[in-house]
Amino acid sequence: MDVISLSLGEPTWKTPESICAAGIQAIKEGYTRYTPAGGSQKLKQAIIFYTKRWLGLNVTSAQVTASIGAKFILFSALQSLCNPDEEVLVPTPYWVSYPSMVELAQARMVPVPTYAKDNFRLQPDILKKHITERSKVLILNSPNNPSGAVLSKSDLISLGKVLMDHPQIYVLSDDIYNHLYFSGPMAPHILQLCPNLKDRILSINAASKNYSMPGWRLGWAVGNEELIGAMSKFQSQSVSCASSISQEAVAYALVQGDKELEAARHNLIKMKNLALDSFQKIKGLEVFPPEGAFYLWVNVKKLYSSSWKKGKINSSADFVEALFQEKAVLCVPGEEFNYPGYVRIHFAVDEQIWHSACNRIETFISSLS
Repeated sequence: MDVISLSLGEPTWKTPESICAAGIQAIKEGYTRYTPAGGSQKLKQAIIFYTKRWLGLNVTSAQVTASIGAKFILFSALQSLCNPDEEVLVPTPYWVSYPSMVELAQARMVPVPTYAKDNFRLQPDILKKHITERSKVLILNSPNNPSGAVLSKSDLISLGKVLMDHPQIYVLSDDIYNHLYFSGPMAPHILQLCPNLKDRILSINAASKNYSMPGWRLGWAVGNEELIGAMSKFQSQSVSCASSISQEAVAYALVQGDKELEAARHNLIKMKNLALDSFQKIKGLEVFPPEGAFYLWVNVKKLYSSSWKKGKINSSADFVEALFQEKAVLCVPGEEFNYPGYVRIHFAVDEQIWHSACNRIETFISSLS
């Protein structure tokens, strides 16, 4: 039986041809040398254009840096901001790489819980309870990986009011899925709604998800000059610069890739509707309807104490292991996101593969006793 992987964290559709053509043209024209550590001027101007258009924010070149993907941008931001034992507040469920990044910055991870009753949106009163004098960074990821939850305008305004009382806290806004939003061309952003906090907000983004360019490894950040300068120095002495070819392709995407961006979003909405329709028919599963990204966040607790041929299912990790062994369908247990009881399912796959995976999952659950 062939393995069906629903565990991926990347788009499965190709990079749009027009964006590829920009990269190919860069190669043909010999644009294959080093650039400044923080990115070429052409790329920075494209990011400035993008930031003004989508966030309504006027920034300068000194407030922009680019590097080898959003992951390294986030890593360099934490390295630049955190002193030993300072605290990084991270709402649960969260992306699997956050804890290691915080640890490598010698800071302390502070999980801040969210709940299904609140649609997995961070609540201001809960955030307030977890803030201490050691709190230095709050990471926001909306749309969220793994839940697909999106912070609304009112959510962000309420969180902003809490942060106004704690001027030592920087916000790292992980915007990697910001255009993969099902209710409009871009999810609400804290920079749009809390302008008084702009000097303490770092917007982190990349071409990986929105433009289906994960292998091109190009991410960027927009923030205050001091932080951006520190990050650029860190990058200069670690990874140097991002690929000059990728920079050219992303510069094109940010300025001229609207049609491709909207096509991807509409295609993803169709995939989401199909995924929800399929999973809501499977008994024993409770599915949180995603508001963005390309994951289903599935509660499997009703299946606890069920038996399969090698034992009982007493956790989401047990469910994932049993499903893989029995039906060769691979997904990610909630334990990886510090949220046991749930499973993350990647739905942005070929429709035929999706139907096959759903049939296997339904057959497996029906076999439990």
